[in-house]
Amino acid sequence: MVLGLAALPALCAVAVLIGWSTDNEGLKRLGLVTVTMNPTTAAGFIAIALALLVRQWNGPQPVGRQSPERPGARRAKTLIATILLMAVAAMGGLKLLDMSAGSHIDIDTYLFAAKLPIGDLLPSRVAPNAALCFVLISLALLLMPLRSRRAAIAAQLLALATSLVSIFAFVGYLYGVGAFYSVPAFFPMAIHTALGFLCLAAFVFIRTAHRGLVAPVSDPGPAGRTSRALLPAAIIIPVGFGWLRQKGEQAGLYTPEIGVALMVMVSVLALTVMIWWNAGLLLTADARRRTAEAELARMATHDFLTGLANRGHFMDRLMARMATPRRRADDSFAIIYMDLDGFKQVNDQFGHAAGDELLRNVAARLRKTGRRAEDLVARLGGDEFAMLLDHINAAEEAASVAQRIVDEMPSRVGVGADAVPVGMSIGIVVADVRHDTPEALLNDADQALYDAKRHGKGRFAVYHEAQGG
Repeated sequence: MVLGLAALPALCAVAVLIGWSTDNEGLKRLGLVTVTMNPTTAAGFIAIALALLVRQWNGPQPVGRQSPERPGARRAKTLIATILLMAVAAMGGLKLLDMSAGSHIDIDTYLFAAKLPIGDLLPSRVAPNAALCFVLISLALLLMPLRSRRAAIAAQLLALATSLVSIFAFVGYLYGVGAFYSVPAFFPMAIHTALGFLCLAAFVFIRTAHRGLVAPVSDPGPAGRTSRALLPAAIIIPVGFGWLRQKGEQAGLYTPEIGVALMVMVSVLALTVMIWWNAGLLLTADARRRTAEAELARMATHDFLTGLANRGHFMDRLMARMATPRRRADDSFAIIYMDLDGFKQVNDQFGHAAGDELLRNVAARLRKTGRRAEDLVARLGGDEFAMLLDHINAAEEAASVAQRIVDEMPSRVGVGADAVPVGMSIGIVVADVRHDTPEALLNDADQALYDAKRHGKGRFAVYHEAQGG
């Protein structure tokens, strides 16, 4: 599809050459209200298309198989393409030299010489701006395959210069301003010539889109989408409204002063709508970005299976709580350390899917048994869970929560003789001055958990200092 941008000027050039060979004025002008395209100009477009086609051509390949290109074939293709592009650049350069030095090389009279009128001011000649564009775009196409960023920037600058010259010519035809498409005392550039150069410049921009100056426009993010939406509007809106203003004035619908005021008002309104629309797109993109960042942050601190806090998040909260001074002597916190009884048997008998479903069920029940929203429930790993109870006055408050957990847990998984008994064993520790690290707290809670399991599982035990001795 991108190569079609280079092929389109060549197809038009073929039609022009057919027009010259058959003396068909419609084909020479392609049905447009413009001067004819010189045969040498048409040949230049065809040579450029051939050069680009040679670069892309890999030769006939067997069906269903593509053999690697040989280095010799690649060098030959590069050489042919380079010769064609340099020939086009030389043609443009000789024409500019001819016009500036008066050397009378007349390279643009070699094709269809018998059909080109002879005189001091020859019609159907290569225009100076067209010759300049041939030099610029050929150099851009020669630089385009190079991998360096400097080469890409140079190619884009040359294509930009070609675009500006061509846009001037196009706008000149649109507004009827001959100075935009014609250098005084020389043949003017045809409108289909200007459009051909615009296609070739667009080809360079697209093929180097991810490098150099065009990279921000081709970026898939919000900046790229905004620039791709605003750049065409920045060109089309002023040109279009200027043309409408001119036609309205010529038709006598309003005075030039009113025309200027209308053009300014409509342009401001149109550009404001475009900016507003793009601001909405950016706002939506920013909201999606914030949502994605929040989800990534949640994934980093929460367990994927159960949605509870993970071990790292729990330890961070516990460390922060231990570093917070107590507001009162009886204002403490407790750790409820839990182990799911029967989890291994559920996995062995019913499979890991049943085990995962059990873990999700347990997590949902744990969320409901906390005293308040700031109590943190976490899955530490495997079938181990923990709960941080803040601002408690005595171990009895933590014991009350632990009893609710024991009561709320499912008692079995499966039905009948195959059912596996499950439950929750819990160890409780209330923080005091002896606990200087989170690991010390969890170690005491683990000892209390072991004591609960030793007495029959499915129950809780509170750590006392005598246990650790």
